[in-house]
Amino acid sequence: GVGSGEVLVPMHQVGADVVGAALALPLPAITAAPASETVDPAPAEEVRACPGPLVRLSDESGQDATAISGVGTAQTGEAASTPEAAIDVSALLSPDDRTSTADSAPLRIALPADEAATGDTLFAAAQSQNIAEGDLVGLATAACGEASADSWLVAGSTTVGRTSFVVLGNPGDVPAVVDLALYGEQGPIDAPGASKIDVPARSTRILSLAGLAPDLASPVLHVTAEVGAVTAALQQSVVRGLAPGGVELAGATAGASTEQVIAGIRVSGTSSIAEKVGSPETADLQSVLRLVVPGADPASVTIKVAEERTGGTETEYQLGLTPGVVTEFPLQDIPDGLYSVTIDSDQPVVAGARTSTIVNGTTDFAWYQPVEQLDSPFFVTIADGPGARLHLVNESEGDADVVFTKTDGSESSGTFVPGARSLSLEPGSYLVTSSVPVGAVVSYFGDGVLSSYTIARPGPEATPITVYP
Repeated sequence: GVGSGEVLVPMHQVGADVVGAALALPLPAITAAPASETVDPAPAEEVRACPGPLVRLSDESGQDATAISGVGTAQTGEAASTPEAAIDVSALLSPDDRTSTADSAPLRIALPADEAATGDTLFAAAQSQNIAEGDLVGLATAACGEASADSWLVAGSTTVGRTSFVVLGNPGDVPAVVDLALYGEQGPIDAPGASKIDVPARSTRILSLAGLAPDLASPVLHVTAEVGAVTAALQQSVVRGLAPGGVELAGATAGASTEQVIAGIRVSGTSSIAEKVGSPETADLQSVLRLVVPGADPASVTIKVAEERTGGTETEYQLGLTPGVVTEFPLQDIPDGLYSVTIDSDQPVVAGARTSTIVNGTTDFAWYQPVEQLDSPFFVTIADGPGARLHLVNESEGDADVVFTKTDGSESSGTFVPGARSLSLEPGSYLVTSSVPVGAVVSYFGDGVLSSYTIARPGPEATPITVYP
């Protein structure tokens, strides 16, 4: 029976209360850190590739116009910031150049792994070739660069009298497979043969751009490696009628960005050029900016052209760009001198600049690429050539205090105000120490010769990684 004051509780309710009480109690916490291991990548050598000697279609006698032949030998300089560092220099195979030998081949420049592992040794290499061989007359210079899976080339032409070659270098030990995306004055170009290009390990491939896209006045190329990595350069030469019009090696340019700065632009011989630019054959003597928007949206662009000197003139222009269409903006009515160009855009753009010179009837031209900001210190090799100058671009709000230490121990210094300024330097290699990051360009200017190359930002160092089995 049920006594007075007792309460009956159904059994299903008792079960629910017990479960509720159990859930209310704190459960024991069991945690275990996942098994992992930190692995330091094995030290690896640092490698650069040089484009090698200039080339042409045909042999020395002018026959066999479909074959690529090297002409002469490029002078290459290489050095490290640590004098005792042993730099390894070896030839790259060049199967497309039928005359290539170990003495006239593109070069592989390597800093051994034990030197690279310390992080204290910087090194650089560059090449130059001052040539007067048939249709190839002029000065061509280039920095020897690090291989990349993604780069741009803003240079060249395949119209009548203009010859352009794409030079792809693979200094690594893994074969590379490369695709080229081409843009022109009519928009993106479907170029058969521009994809799945094999670049064997420790080799250079040389491709005639006219074979990919003939009659193209203003090409821009996007170089991407599906496998491996390559360096990219573009050799361009010009012949007007029977007269050589110059030669240049243009290196890879900075990727698409809403702000680009191109420095060291040499404008010269404007009166001589002005007399000649009236015909289509000589139109490309005009100084120009070449730009393309690789994205899908139109761009509104502001272009500022400034002299590289205190108190110099500065001119501003507004420009609209159609996506995918290469536009050449003329830098006209600009007096002789040194200039920098700042490009501000509301959409990422890829850009380069070209100028020409005529002295005593001799013509040459140069291509210029945007700068990349370099952390201090950095190392520069100035290849042999006339009138060498190092241009520094200070994008900070204050002065840059810079020290230049040559590998022979000699030292100089200077203060660089915001903007672009330059100084003459003898060919050789320099450790550059700056109080703020700066961009750097090497330019050359002499009687009828002109050339330039930009100092690229070194690739990131390998860092420790965490592995979870």
